[in-house]
Amino acid sequence: MSAATASPTEAAALLPQVLGAGHAIALGLGQIFLQPRAWTGMLILAGITVHCPLMALQALLGTVIATVAARSLGLPLEAGLQGYNGALVGLAAWSTLSATWPATLVTTVGAAACPAISRLLATVCDRSGLPVLTAPFCVISGLMTMLVGSIAPTPHAGSAASDESVVVLLAEGVLTSVAEVVLAPSWIAGLIILVGLLVAGRRVATAALLGAAVGTIMCDLASGADAAHKGLDGYSPVLTAIAIAAVFLKDGARSWMVALIASALTVIVEWGLALAPIPIYTWPFIITTWAVLAAVRWRDRRRRDGPP
Repeated sequence: MSAATASPTEAAALLPQVLGAGHAIALGLGQIFLQPRAWTGMLILAGITVHCPLMALQALLGTVIATVAARSLGLPLEAGLQGYNGALVGLAAWSTLSATWPATLVTTVGAAACPAISRLLATVCDRSGLPVLTAPFCVISGLMTMLVGSIAPTPHAGSAASDESVVVLLAEGVLTSVAEVVLAPSWIAGLIILVGLLVAGRRVATAALLGAAVGTIMCDLASGADAAHKGLDGYSPVLTAIAIAAVFLKDGARSWMVALIASALTVIVEWGLALAPIPIYTWPFIITTWAVLAAVRWRDRRRRDGPP
């Protein structure tokens, strides 16, 4: 046996490290939808792969690089919180460039910067008790988009208009909204991802459908079923509804009512941001979630402390 060949004992010793690394990467992918679930992350990756295998590779690369960069900075790797922004940077790079080597370069540089930007933003957000969410991705991908010579991401084609019934178009639009969180304009990808969210819990999947439905219906009322079919007004409400109803607020009637209102507000914020010459990405989700969480906590504090 040559010196370069690992013995069975050495291979067995490496196995836990390999499995641990794979688990951390899967958790990072799951955190795109705020879910620290490895199976959820793997199904998200499967959905992206069905849409575009090369795009899935960029997501995987971004997750790995961001996780490694976080470890080099001594940041905690628990629950995959260091990987998801890198995955989104990779997805945005492919969506914008659609060319392997330029996208790989942008993914590498952008994902490597994610942990440092996340730590910087956390120092600001922690003062107000708000989560960082996908802000590092939005900051980095927005800057990278402008650096590669475009003030906004090249719009991907989305779903083409068809002769299908309005009901079918809207149903596919709801699923496409779920997939558009990972910039994949595919209702089939959305269905696979939704299964992954169901693995994380019925509450999570229900919240995702609520946000997607609100965004799809509002887009249909404003622009018609063909526009709603593309899912572009539904993906940020998906994240908002999950954050409010399934992550940050206690389960109950209030959390679902707040999630419903917040999903509608997210669409309005998105329409407003569309007037600005910047990449929108998930800023509507971030802005709305921050505002709603701050308002809910302020109201709860007022109730607890009573009138002055």
